[in-house]
Amino acid sequence: MSLLILFVILGAASGLTNNTFIGCYITHISTSLDFLKNFSTIDCISNCERQFYRYAIIQNEKNCMCNNFLGSIYSTAHCKETCENCSSKDVLGDVYNTEVIVPGPPQDLEVSNVTDTTAFISWKPPKSFVDIDYYEIKANVLHTFAGYDVTSPVYRFSNNTFETERNFQPGTKYNLTLRAASKFGKSAVAFRILETAIGFPDNIPSTPNVLKRHGKIMIIQLSPVVNNNGPVSAYRIVVVNENMNPILQVDNFKSYKDAMAEEANYYIAAEIEPQDILKNFTVGDGKTYGSYYNAPLQPNTIYRVLLGVVSRYLNVTRVVYSNTTDPSNTFVTVSIMPAPESDDESPALIIGLSVAIGLLSFLLILGIVGFFLLTRRISNRRRRLTDVQELSIQGPIIEVENSGYIPEDEIIPINHYHDLKQQVWSIPQTLIKFEPTNLLGSGKFGRVNSGTVRKDSNLIQVAIYTIPDRKLGHENKRAMLKDLDLLIRSRQHCNILNLIGTCETPDTLFVVLEYASTNLKDLLLGSRDALPGRFSNMQESQAFDISIGIAKGMHHLQSLRIVHRQLCARNVLITNDFLPKVSGYGLAQYCNPNMVPDYTRWTAAEIFRGHQHVSKSDVWSFACLVWEICVLGGTPYSSVPNNEIPERIVRGLRLVQMRYFSDELYQLMLNCWQLDLDERPTFQDLIETLTVIKGDSNSHLNFNVYPEFQYEQFYPNMEMAARTFH
Repeated sequence: MSLLILFVILGAASGLTNNTFIGCYITHISTSLDFLKNFSTIDCISNCERQFYRYAIIQNEKNCMCNNFLGSIYSTAHCKETCENCSSKDVLGDVYNTEVIVPGPPQDLEVSNVTDTTAFISWKPPKSFVDIDYYEIKANVLHTFAGYDVTSPVYRFSNNTFETERNFQPGTKYNLTLRAASKFGKSAVAFRILETAIGFPDNIPSTPNVLKRHGKIMIIQLSPVVNNNGPVSAYRIVVVNENMNPILQVDNFKSYKDAMAEEANYYIAAEIEPQDILKNFTVGDGKTYGSYYNAPLQPNTIYRVLLGVVSRYLNVTRVVYSNTTDPSNTFVTVSIMPAPESDDESPALIIGLSVAIGLLSFLLILGIVGFFLLTRRISNRRRRLTDVQELSIQGPIIEVENSGYIPEDEIIPINHYHDLKQQVWSIPQTLIKFEPTNLLGSGKFGRVNSGTVRKDSNLIQVAIYTIPDRKLGHENKRAMLKDLDLLIRSRQHCNILNLIGTCETPDTLFVVLEYASTNLKDLLLGSRDALPGRFSNMQESQAFDISIGIAKGMHHLQSLRIVHRQLCARNVLITNDFLPKVSGYGLAQYCNPNMVPDYTRWTAAEIFRGHQHVSKSDVWSFACLVWEICVLGGTPYSSVPNNEIPERIVRGLRLVQMRYFSDELYQLMLNCWQLDLDERPTFQDLIETLTVIKGDSNSHLNFNVYPEFQYEQFYPNMEMAARTFH
């Protein structure tokens, strides 16, 4: 007991020693701790300290008050000693220093307007006797459905900023902390829990693979889907009657009963659990899956099957289905041909087949006669053709002056056959080896796979763009010819993705392009590898070499009057020799088959005002790309939602200068963002300026770590959107 009493006495003495009595002061309005009854001096000081006040004031030995500011000094002695009965005793108080010098926590931290990707954050300044230098918000990830590591971003704001809208990962719970910082240190933490809603699944389900069709049933093989924007709660199987040529409305997919009542030609046949996705599924078995009836199929009917991935969480449901485009796109949809319901033959079937055979025989004879007549009429034309395999292009043929604007009065017919013969290698099919399992991406007209071409006894790795030429509609074929012509006119240059040649089969056109191992966006993000004293494994000189190489490729396109319109890191490919190659124009563009690129953040201001793309618009985009390189793949304007970008840029929003690149380098970017197109530099000017900056002895880009460094955030959902079909 005696030890305990001694400990209490020593503790009290220590508290009095650390919290210094200052004097008797005339008190101002301050926070009064009315809840304290029968308090001691230490109690008053401790309570003021816990509330981050600098001073504790005891008035008349009755009131404990806290304040951050001193009044006028009355005496250096205690008030009771100097003014026990004087007329001023009611406004005097003994003042103690709590030794708190950091600000208190920011007040009234609120989180509102939370969506799947954004949240609005507001606060009020803290109680503080010192000036606030800045505010710091950190979002610590508590839980996420993403399969990759979601970063915990840190944001800083000026001392006069009290609200912001930030971007977050869908379906993720964060512990949001806010501090105020002063020259004496950071304040205590104010915090809130923030949980974003789930988003639409970011990967599109693959089209089901049909294993067997027999009578009223169909056996299909399904593939699981990875969803980073929420949980995978279930899978839906949708059956489409292709005989009725329906126009699909994804939001109107319903059960079989409801679909039949509305005379719809498609319905949800089943909703299955995620663990059942690897099992083969029988469409039309008459059972109920979830709340959906799996109705038997109709014989002699063509069906198409779609797979949907369902994500449910906190009363929000998001569904994305496999591609619902026209079934003529055979590489993205599946048409199921009917099988006979029974193997038994009938007299009616035999009679029908006999009639059909007779009719076909008559048509065959008629076709042979027509063939000989047609042969005689075109014999002169056939003599002009050689035996070399040729590319046959059907439909209207136009010459494209640039990819951004094609005035109708400038459409000039040209001889594409002659152009191809003169400029493009017509590759024999025997020299091409296609790798169907190695998908590089999808373009507007087909898929792009890796492969090899044998040329001059050398085996060259290539990218092969497969275009089902015969199945393209009139408008698609016209657009494809434009893009092919653009690729031909771009000729050869070491800093663009070059056309190697073409190959044709009766139904398919193969466009063979140079192969590059990765794109610049992935390279930059992958370079965020913290080496000792560095925040990137890329050298600054390499960043400049890439920028100069891109400028050279764009100068080449500019000299040929080709406008790119979609210049960004994602559309620059990098070879194994670290050589940048501009792609993303004409047929030299392909990307993740499940995602659609959004180029809004790289688009020039004049485009948002309704003007056409010109070469100086590409200069604007180039500066955004240089910024993207310097920040190692960060998303431009990451604090601004996509729908606000056009208006904000027109009103003057520009990408900010980072601490680790120089004024000269940033000025180059600002020059490219001039509103007057004549004031923007040409690509030749940019090549020369970047070369001078790279060779300068002063440091213009520095990847060395400095205190409080943070990577610029990368938000995939701001740059790429899931392919959804409505």
